[in-house]
Amino acid sequence: MAKFPVTGPRTADAALTAADAAKLRKVSMDLAQIALDIAGIADPTPICDGANAIISVARGDWLGAGLSLVSIVPYVGDLAKAGKFPKYLKSVETAIQLAQQSPAAAKILTPVIVRVKQALDLLPDAGGQALSTLRKRVDDFLGQSRTAKAVRAALPDISKQFSFRKFESNGYLYHEAKGRLGVPGKVKTHRSGSAQSALSKGMGDDAGHLIGNRFGAPGGAENLGLQNWRANRYGTYKNLENHWATQLKNGGGVEVQIRDVFKKGESRPFARKVEWTEISPSGVATKKDLTFMNAHTDRSRAMQDIAPSVLTPQSNNVINVDFVTGQRL
Repeated sequence: MAKFPVTGPRTADAALTAADAAKLRKVSMDLAQIALDIAGIADPTPICDGANAIISVARGDWLGAGLSLVSIVPYVGDLAKAGKFPKYLKSVETAIQLAQQSPAAAKILTPVIVRVKQALDLLPDAGGQALSTLRKRVDDFLGQSRTAKAVRAALPDISKQFSFRKFESNGYLYHEAKGRLGVPGKVKTHRSGSAQSALSKGMGDDAGHLIGNRFGAPGGAENLGLQNWRANRYGTYKNLENHWATQLKNGGGVEVQIRDVFKKGESRPFARKVEWTEISPSGVATKKDLTFMNAHTDRSRAMQDIAPSVLTPQSNNVINVDFVTGQRL
């Protein structure tokens, strides 16, 4: 258990009374649990980041507690439904009161409140009045702290929570990406021009992200595939990503599994299979799936020296479809 500085009358400004030290232990544990809750961890034991945070708190390493909690994307719905925000506000108020009364408490609590702030920042803006009040109270306190300002300025990096793998099944090769999408504008992005150029240079295709850059996914080769440039920039797959972004900004959640499908001996996927779950702000989950063909363009055929598959040019005969309604546009 952590050792807190306990003081007599002569050092009251620098340290804590025994009663305040006990209160500080409790509120520090409460704050760490808030960060865990916001990150959507019901049982942190099997999750490395969550387990490490609990261990850090138990041994009194308040500065390290919660350092990696923001690698997991939270949803508003379950927290609001459980009525947890008012309870969180009470704990934050207690922590702020202690920090304002004692420089020693402020030194211990400020880094943990910063982590709570980062977890809150991952949540979409459409979170209701209780979330707004909690955010404002945390922001007001951290606005007075020089220690917190540099940390607050950086967007959370959730790239490590995405997983990638390559495998073979039924005669085809697959490149898979999975994970919860971050809210665009709330998470750090990782676009790598060099990685994209290394894959697509001289190919006539885009190096498209399996999981879009705006959702916080990595920017390296593990998250890239050769993609029809029209589909990547303007097509129905782009429309699907825009739909996800809207869902996230409105307080919902999106979990995806995306697979590029290859024929053996080929480096360009011929299809992309997408399965995803949309979680509404109230917690209702809906599973959906789509398959996108990765047709060649005139440009990619010419640059990769691939003969046309039809006798007459067809690349401009694009049929636009609304993926939500399934109707032709």
